[in-house]
Amino acid sequence: MKRPLVKALAGAMLLLSHYSLALSSDTEQPIYIESESQHLDMATNTVTFTQNVVLTQGSIKILADKLIVIRPQGQEGDETIEAYGKPATFEQTMDDGKEIHGEANKLRYEVGNEFLKMSTNAMLEQSGNQVEGNVITYEIDKQQLVAESDSTKRVTTILQPSTKESSSKDSSTTDAQ
Repeated sequence: MKRPLVKALAGAMLLLSHYSLALSSDTEQPIYIESESQHLDMATNTVTFTQNVVLTQGSIKILADKLIVIRPQGQEGDETIEAYGKPATFEQTMDDGKEIHGEANKLRYEVGNEFLKMSTNAMLEQSGNQVEGNVITYEIDKQQLVAESDSTKRVTTILQPSTKESSSKDSSTTDAQ
């Protein structure tokens, strides 16, 4: 009875540990944004992009109906990016080459703090493993992910079973040590 629980907990730890391996060079890359229209408010350092918005920064890709970029006091590197859609999506390639995919009705990415918050129908998926909740926050630098429910739906985590091939690789690595 304890063995499946141990495997599930180990799988959860592996799932969450992969989220910390985002391409380290992504935040050093320029941010490119394409949209059908944009509105710049120079007084508040805010740019609003609407209609088929695509943001890319290195391997990061955000798709949204509306995207707002706020640059407090004009500080480069401290941008806050808010994306809205039904859903807005977030994709990134990890250092190991695996893709991470997230979606929610609202995404908030604080570039300088390396902080991502997904709210309302939030979902984060990698290699078939998935976390769903009303709000998912991820502190990249602290490698901490938190999923929260609301009054209508609980947090759900789906962990894929390990394949025999990956299990035999793990045991052969252990035997060699």
